[in-house]
Amino acid sequence: MSWVPPDLATLCQPHIKSTSCSPSTVLFLQLISQLFGYSPDQSFSSTYDSLFGQPGSQTSSYDTFFGNAGSQSSLYDFFLGPSNSFDSTGSSSAIFGKQVFQQKQTEEEYDFIIVGAGSAGCVVANRLSEIKNWKILLLEAGIEEPYVADVPAFPPFLQESNIDWRYRTQPEKRSCRALLNGGCGWARGKVMGGSSTINYMIYVRGNPRDYDEWAEMGNEGWSYNEVLHYFLKSEDNEDHDILKQHPEYHHKGGYQTVERFPYQDYNIKALIEAWLELGYPNIDLNAAESQLGVMLYQHTSRHGERLSTNAAFIRPIRRKRRNLSIRTQAHVTRVLIDPRTKHAFGVEYIRDGETKIRTVRARKEVIISAGTINSPKLLLLSGVGPRKQLEYFGIQVVRDLKVGENLQDHVTIRDVVIYLNKTAITASEEERLEDLKKYQQYRNGPLSSTGPLQVGVFTVTEYAEEKDLPDIQFSFDALSVGDYITNPTLEPNAQPLAYYDSLNVRPIVLRPRSRGRILLNTTDPVWGAPLIYPNYFADPRDMETLVAGIRQGLQMLFTKSFRHVGAQLVDYPVPECENYEFASDDYWRCLATFYTSTIFHPVGTCKMGPSYDPDAVVDPRLRVHGIKNLRVIDASIMPVITRGNTNAPTIMIGEKGSDLIKAHWLHKSEFN
Repeated sequence: MSWVPPDLATLCQPHIKSTSCSPSTVLFLQLISQLFGYSPDQSFSSTYDSLFGQPGSQTSSYDTFFGNAGSQSSLYDFFLGPSNSFDSTGSSSAIFGKQVFQQKQTEEEYDFIIVGAGSAGCVVANRLSEIKNWKILLLEAGIEEPYVADVPAFPPFLQESNIDWRYRTQPEKRSCRALLNGGCGWARGKVMGGSSTINYMIYVRGNPRDYDEWAEMGNEGWSYNEVLHYFLKSEDNEDHDILKQHPEYHHKGGYQTVERFPYQDYNIKALIEAWLELGYPNIDLNAAESQLGVMLYQHTSRHGERLSTNAAFIRPIRRKRRNLSIRTQAHVTRVLIDPRTKHAFGVEYIRDGETKIRTVRARKEVIISAGTINSPKLLLLSGVGPRKQLEYFGIQVVRDLKVGENLQDHVTIRDVVIYLNKTAITASEEERLEDLKKYQQYRNGPLSSTGPLQVGVFTVTEYAEEKDLPDIQFSFDALSVGDYITNPTLEPNAQPLAYYDSLNVRPIVLRPRSRGRILLNTTDPVWGAPLIYPNYFADPRDMETLVAGIRQGLQMLFTKSFRHVGAQLVDYPVPECENYEFASDDYWRCLATFYTSTIFHPVGTCKMGPSYDPDAVVDPRLRVHGIKNLRVIDASIMPVITRGNTNAPTIMIGEKGSDLIKAHWLHKSEFN
């Protein structure tokens, strides 16, 4: 299956006038799809298809079972009725009704089953398959990683495409009110590599204090000094000056290459110089020194191409390790857990286009690495979660745990826009084609970077808990001022990050005090998107921190560097906030309420904590409390969100989780 770009016909209604909706953009997307839509790993899927049949659409298999009877009661009958139980052999009794149960099932057995080939799952699959006599199965709901994901300037094309789960938050009174259906879009990768395949590739580990706090909460082994080894283990740092300056905090030779992009336009220099003028030092955010300052980011890329965890950890070994099996377009519907012994012994999954459940048994462990949204969903469908919610759906309660709670995200804002009067980076259609050709040939030029998103700034406001630790991170998004004025709500902005005439200045709340939750979809708990309640700004201090961050960000306008580029704040109040004085604190509060945004860092829904923590789902060894041979290894285990982008910490969690598994099974007597 190939990459399918966002459906601009759906996103762009007739009244919307935007470069993202122009005929030239549509043609450019079609060209991108033809040139970059396929995957270098397509041959692996072809081998699977020859064995198991050609993939079809998920909808057709759904219709086979339900037709038009999509009511909640029919879902109870087919999916989650009272007969949702297990016999002693692990056979499924009712998830998809008698039709499916009566089909002969192909049952396989592996030592370890990993659900989800994302930022953590790919790492775990690599590290466990190092043990030659272990047999590993990696199941991924999405397709193979397409070439289009390699191009650093193309992340806006990946959102809302077929490699994005396309989740949206539920309507809430404090946030996202002007956006589609009153919810914020939460892009999550549905593809080999998961969200590391569609993100903006920023490599930030967080602050050392983050991990020390985890340890102080009772999570033995998770202090900064103990996890630093795992950051270094993965890293292959290509920037010699950073290696030389801080050799104790960086490493060369790991699977995950990190580097600065090979291309920076003029505005990158202007951004850095503006913050230097404001008194912020130029720092290495990943060294254990002060995190307050400005940096030209490093990214999870290699020589101008994205390097997802799939590209870094799976491609180098996929043809070499015969003990690792990978299946894409495989939707796991539940973990099989014996309700008497509380022992996880396998999973059930359906592959796109098939109409029968496949059962796979695990001799040693099932490892859930499906991410902050889908890991709790899978646990809930498997009978692990809050009793009240499980009983509502008729799911047998195997273990009453606070699955789906403790949701945290780095909230930010849209539409604080600075116009660059003298240094707009624009390109004609012919110039874009030339840039595309240059990228294909040399992996250089404007498409080999993420534009102004290469610059990161970490600051502290008066609302910070500790004055030497940042509570705001700045992101600078490429934007067309015309698009903002004509339609400030358009999602996504389907333009390469290389071309822009304005900056969307986003202060990001690094230590949100608000907590949300994730629930099963009440209409369709199995196939339906989980209900996401981020609960942004439930704690008013988050709003005040954000507003303070906006004030800090706009200080750039008074620097010599920004006066030189003719920068000016776009004085164009959104309709919902016209009653407030533009650029006043009340205006910014209103804007944050209606035009809330995220940089896609959800964590915490399977919280790590010791047995005495009533909110914990997994223990410090990432084992689900009260369930044998079941672990969660991904960003959902974070008890508190890290100060910075979450992809690098998730890779670290995959590395450490893999070692915890090896320690248990290779030296079992020492860890019982």
